[in-house]
Amino acid sequence: MSYFDEALADFVQNFAYGDAIRHLAEQGYTAERIKKEYDYPLSIEKIEKMIQEARHEKN
Repeated sequence: MSYFDEALADFVQNFAYGDAIRHLAEQGYTAERIKKEYDYPLSIEKIEKMIQEARHEKN
């Protein structure tokens, strides 16, 4: 996958699922719990990355 394709996929996934994942993380959900309880078509690594980025932006 090219750099552009990866960047576009990240953008689309963040747009589609980012707010919900950030909200759940703020409520105390872990990436594992989000993956287990919700049917998001994202890898556990991607969910963890979104959570880490949200925490970084907050600080």
